[in-house]
Amino acid sequence: MDTNCIKAWAIARSLHKGANALGLKFTKENCIKPVLLNDKLISFGTSKGLVFTKQNLIILHSKGFAFPELRFLLSSPVYAFRKILTVKKIGYSLKSTKEDKRFLTLLLGVGLEATSVYMNQNQLCSGIMGNDTGLVEFYLNGDERPIASLDKEIGGKWRVVLNQPMKNPRVRITFKDIDIGIQSCLGQLNPQVSSSLGKYTIDGYLPLMDKIGYCARITGNELPILIK
Repeated sequence: MDTNCIKAWAIARSLHKGANALGLKFTKENCIKPVLLNDKLISFGTSKGLVFTKQNLIILHSKGFAFPELRFLLSSPVYAFRKILTVKKIGYSLKSTKEDKRFLTLLLGVGLEATSVYMNQNQLCSGIMGNDTGLVEFYLNGDERPIASLDKEIGGKWRVVLNQPMKNPRVRITFKDIDIGIQSCLGQLNPQVSSSLGKYTIDGYLPLMDKIGYCARITGNELPILIK
């Protein structure tokens, strides 16, 4: 994938993960799981009602609005309209002033999904990750289940799982509270200082987390989470 394709794919994947984080129920009519149609177009769902060029997806991320491909929209206007409503709901939720656990799950899901795309597809990030595999879990202090997990099996790709306990994590990150988790997702914390101050704890194989953190910063610089 070229640079713009990676960006557009990360945006599309993040929107789909955002819908998962919000607990939105999918049908054929409103499913926004992205599909690469070719080297220029990405469809939200297999019904092809809502299709964007790579460049317009990047504009959608930065400006909050972009035109989809009209020929697909006009061929399935009902499907397209329902998918647009789903995408708008995710956008509104990212601008929420209610900073609760649901908001944290949304931010973490969206951010990790974009980072996983970069770890799988971006040349620099995939080089940094090398052959590392394993499970990284993100917890809120006092919770028994992880908010989100980042996982890669041998021979597979990095993937994000939400609200689902898994086995044998190599790294466990625990946020002191919701506000600290949100600040971390938005790149507002200094990792070394915050860890030493007890704002979050990291247990397990630290070199893996250092690599993921570096890739997350690269992703965040190119595709910051826009909450305003």
